[in-house]
Amino acid sequence: MKISNKIKFLSILIVLGITFSCSLNEGESLNGPQITSISEGLSRPELPQVVAGILSDMRVDMETERDVLSVLGREYWHLQSSDPGWGTELAAGLLSNASFFINRPYTARYATVKACNILLESLEAESTTTIFSANEIAAIRGFANTIKAHELLSVLNLVYQNGIRTDVANPDNLGPFETYDTALTTIMGLLDSGFTDLTTGGDVSPNTLGVSYSEFNRAIAARVAAYQGNSAGVLSALADSFMDMNGDMNSGAYFRYSAAGADVLNPLFIALNSGDTGAAIAYPDFIEDPSAPAFEAGDNRLDKVVARSNFPVQLELAGMAGAYDVWIYQSSTAPVGIIRNEELLLLYAEASMVSDPDGAADAINAVRSAAGLLPVVSGTVDEDRIIFERRYSLFGEGHRWIDMRRFGRLTDINQDHDRAGDLSPVPSEFPIPQSEGL
Repeated sequence: MKISNKIKFLSILIVLGITFSCSLNEGESLNGPQITSISEGLSRPELPQVVAGILSDMRVDMETERDVLSVLGREYWHLQSSDPGWGTELAAGLLSNASFFINRPYTARYATVKACNILLESLEAESTTTIFSANEIAAIRGFANTIKAHELLSVLNLVYQNGIRTDVANPDNLGPFETYDTALTTIMGLLDSGFTDLTTGGDVSPNTLGVSYSEFNRAIAARVAAYQGNSAGVLSALADSFMDMNGDMNSGAYFRYSAAGADVLNPLFIALNSGDTGAAIAYPDFIEDPSAPAFEAGDNRLDKVVARSNFPVQLELAGMAGAYDVWIYQSSTAPVGIIRNEELLLLYAEASMVSDPDGAADAINAVRSAAGLLPVVSGTVDEDRIIFERRYSLFGEGHRWIDMRRFGRLTDINQDHDRAGDLSPVPSEFPIPQSEGL
C-alpha cells in the first residue's frame, strides 16, 4: 500500500475545534463526514490549530527514528523485550523493507508532509486570500515549506541513495523517486523559497520551537548544504540562523512535551537502570575505551551517559552488554533538540576549516570550552577533528551514522563490541518501504 493510500494527516474537526491525526484506509476520502478539510479555505481561528497540529505531528515516531539512527551509528543499543528485532535485525544490520524501523518514521514524516500540502493548498482558495493579507499568506507558506523540507530530509536520511518522492501533493499522481542529490536540491529549494516567504511575512503563531521559523529554516538549510558539500552555502545559511559563537550550546529548536491535557510525554525518556522492557545502553567505546580514537578524559559531554547499577539479563544474553545508560533526557517532559547552537557551530567549523582556519578553530573552541576542554590550535581543525567533536556534542541526536556515511567512513565505526554475525561495516541505507510497491 503506497504512502498515499494509508497516511496520517492533519485536519480540523470544526465541531470540537481541535486538531488530530487519523489513519486513512484504502479508498477512504480525505474529506469524509467525520472531518472538514481546510483545503477549500483557511479561517483565522483554524490557522493556529493547524500550525500547532503540524508541530505536534512532527513528533510522531520521532523516537523510533532517533533510536534507529543511534543504533546504526553505534551510539547506543536499544533494548526492548517486546520487540527483539532491535538486536536481531537492526543492530545486526539486517535492514528489511517490511520492518517498522523504516515504515513507522517513513509514514509519520510523510503524514506531516501531507498536512503541510493541505495547508499550502488552502492558501490558493479564494476565501483564504480574502481573509489573509499577501504578507500573511507568505508567512504561512514559508512555515509550511520549511516544515515540509525538514520532514523530507528526515526520510532521505534513512533511505539515502535509494531516494525519495518529494512531490506527493496529488495522491492520484505521485511524483517520481528522486536520487539523493536531486532530492537534496529539491529540499534546499523548499527551504530557500520558505525563507524568502518568512522574510516577507514574518513569524506564524504559535511557535513553540524556541527560535523563529526563519532562523530554524536557515539552520536546517545549513545542515542540507553540509550534506551537499557546499561550504559557502553552509556559511551563508548560518549567517541568518540563530548561531551564536558566544551563546549557550543548547539554545535552538526543540520538540516540546508536557503532562498537561492532551499533550504527550517525551518518548525518549528512559529511567536509569531500566530492564529489558526498555533501555538505552551506550555503546561501550563511548566512555570505556581510552584507546579508541573518539575519547577524551574530562569531557563533560560524557555526562550524557550514567553508570548502571545492574545489567539487564536479556541484554547480556543477546551479547550486547554495556555498563552505561543513556541519560540525555532526564525527565518525561524534557524537550528534544531538533537542531541546536552546538551543531551550528560545528557546521561552521566544518565549512571554514579550509578557507578560514582561525574561524574554524574559534567555533571548535567555543564548543570545547563549554565541554570543559582545552582549546585546539588554529590550522589543526580537519575532518578527524570535526568527526570527533560531532560524536560527543551530538551524541544520541541521530547524526553519527549520517556523518560517517557522508564522510565515506562507515568502516571507521567501531564494531569491536558487536556480536559474531553482525554485518560489518554497518549498512549505509534502508530499502524503500514495501508499502511503496517497489
